[in-house]
Amino acid sequence: MTTEAMLLTPDDGEKFVFPAFTITARVPGAQTGGAFELWELEIGAASVDYHVHNRMDETLCVIEGEVEFNVQGETYTRPAGSVAFIPRGLHHGFTNHGPARARVLIFFTPSTRQDVFFAELARLLAAPTPDTEAVAALQTQYDQALIAPGT
Repeated sequence: MTTEAMLLTPDDGEKFVFPAFTITARVPGAQTGGAFELWELEIGAASVDYHVHNRMDETLCVIEGEVEFNVQGETYTRPAGSVAFIPRGLHHGFTNHGPARARVLIFFTPSTRQDVFFAELARLLAAPTPDTEAVAALQTQYDQALIAPGT
């Protein structure tokens, strides 16, 4: 684990830009020795697919806007200031119905190197025709298993 403090401005951190959202590394897992990692998500009117993590817990803090969470098939709409803790093994996803963007802090505990996942995902999705098999393999490697809705 590094022993150096991090003091970031709002603009600091590696950013990964996708069509529906931007995600910024606020505290990378390498900084915490793998204990956790912290991300800031800005999402337009869009959804994060229904998925499950088997090796990490996910904690989401809504800091702006309103987010609809789907956890194990149940939906919960939560405003800014709300927190959702999703233990590993629970199926979940979330949606910003818009029109305003929502901002969410996401803690992954322990770290599973999502910085590598998002960098590689951005590279794969930038291709004229994304390799869906490579995307699926990447998701599996970094604990991002997609789940069919209603499962």
